[in-house]
Amino acid sequence: MNKLLYTIIFSSLLFFACDRDFMERYPLDAISDATFWKSSAEIKMYANQFYEDLYAAENFRKDYKTDDMAPTTRDSYVWGETTVPSSGGGWGKSDWSKIRSCNLALTRIDAMEKTNEVLMYEGEIRFFKSFYYFDKIKAFGDVPWLNKDLQTNSEELFAARTPRGEVVQHILEDLDFAILHLPDESPDDRLSKYAAYALKSEICLYEGTFMKYHGLTGDYESLLRTSVTASEAIINSGLFDVYSTGAPNEDFFNLFVQHELKENIEGIMIQRFLLDIRTHNLTRQMGEPFNGYTKDFVESFLCKDGLPIGVSPLYQGDNSFDDEFIDRDPRMQQSVYNSDRPYFIFNDGTTHYKPLPVFANTLSPTSYFVLKGFSPYERDREAKRCEIDLFTFRYGKLLLDYAEAKAELGECTQDVLDISINKLRDRVNMPHMNANINFVDPNWPDWEAPVTPLINEIRRERRIETCAEGRRWDDLVRWKAGKLLEAPKTILGARNPNTGELQVVYPGKSRSWTDKLYLLPLPLEDLAMNPKLTQNPGW
Repeated sequence: MNKLLYTIIFSSLLFFACDRDFMERYPLDAISDATFWKSSAEIKMYANQFYEDLYAAENFRKDYKTDDMAPTTRDSYVWGETTVPSSGGGWGKSDWSKIRSCNLALTRIDAMEKTNEVLMYEGEIRFFKSFYYFDKIKAFGDVPWLNKDLQTNSEELFAARTPRGEVVQHILEDLDFAILHLPDESPDDRLSKYAAYALKSEICLYEGTFMKYHGLTGDYESLLRTSVTASEAIINSGLFDVYSTGAPNEDFFNLFVQHELKENIEGIMIQRFLLDIRTHNLTRQMGEPFNGYTKDFVESFLCKDGLPIGVSPLYQGDNSFDDEFIDRDPRMQQSVYNSDRPYFIFNDGTTHYKPLPVFANTLSPTSYFVLKGFSPYERDREAKRCEIDLFTFRYGKLLLDYAEAKAELGECTQDVLDISINKLRDRVNMPHMNANINFVDPNWPDWEAPVTPLINEIRRERRIETCAEGRRWDDLVRWKAGKLLEAPKTILGARNPNTGELQVVYPGKSRSWTDKLYLLPLPLEDLAMNPKLTQNPGW
């Protein structure tokens, strides 16, 4: 055996000495770029890194800077306390790294044989590139469109920004590629063509309404029609519906605390979590949120007769905390914590209820605790061990996109409402929305750009149905509705029985909106290094 070992070692040394080309070979114990891009399986493996970025569990925190929520600590951005950063600020090298990673893959895929599987995973990469670019245009407006992975000496580093309309067209081209090549259904919870349709609908609604309400040049109606078409592709597929078990006082709450959404008919795309494999910390964070819904948000819930509190004879007022929940849209009791709900269910079965109102900075400064998505079970509140599944794209939200786009086009008929918003209302046994709104709500928001009564009510429905899902800020921005944050009730909580007054979250403070907040500022260092870059308005 020793002789054999020495022979192998000697032969190997002789081989190395005689064949210098061997030294140019790639290491067998590491992945190299030159040897990686050989099959569809490798593209699939590469795409795995992007999935964790799809609408994270903590997305509810995005509502902290809106009129829906009032965190204990003021959000510095919407309070006008943010200055132009010297570097970073969403524009730094790391902030563009995922787009660069997508481009790196796409340039290498171009050299591969385009089998059906290669095209499918290329569709995934193009979807993610669209997803990341959507975040960039929402943040900065015009951004450079990049088609390759840049190096430190790339000329594109010193190029001007690409107009956002042109970027959007590139995004839609990539999504159309994804729609063409992604499967109808994914057995392993990966992207499907309907996830791509959902993102396409969302992007076109955002950009179409942003263009309309911010007075940008371009064909916003074309974008809205594209949003409608994408939504109809999902609706007409027959694969999805509104989740309901016939329990109107529980179904909406239960939808967001399920440990298994795999077969849930409302999930266009879901994120699954399994103990000791992949978990999150959402329930624990919501149990100690330092945050609460605002008076402004709570008052937006209709009464159970389908009328707003300023019109309905059913409204009981707010002198008592519990009175506010009487005869209201059942989604209110399933979104805002109330005395009838257990706050903590221990593993031994012991149940704890929280008497309300209670104003605690570490819990809720408004006493309107966020209930939607919050599980009272002790097992779900263990640190970073929650396995409640989450929606990436939800059919209920898609129906709202559809109804709004149709209303913005002046095409929202009763038939449209009946296959969209009224299906959401059926889940909670609320009266149907009528295409001809027959009331005037004295509390309709004071929009900077006036809208029809129907659009007012569709926007209300969106606010209620998607609360605590991190959607409200995007809506305020695209509707050019930042001035709503100046309303006093956006920083007020429930009525304090000790004083008889509404609880003030930030005593002595009032909020003043400025339009520069619709877009983030570019950092000073980048402006100095690239004279072709220009600062966003107001900064």
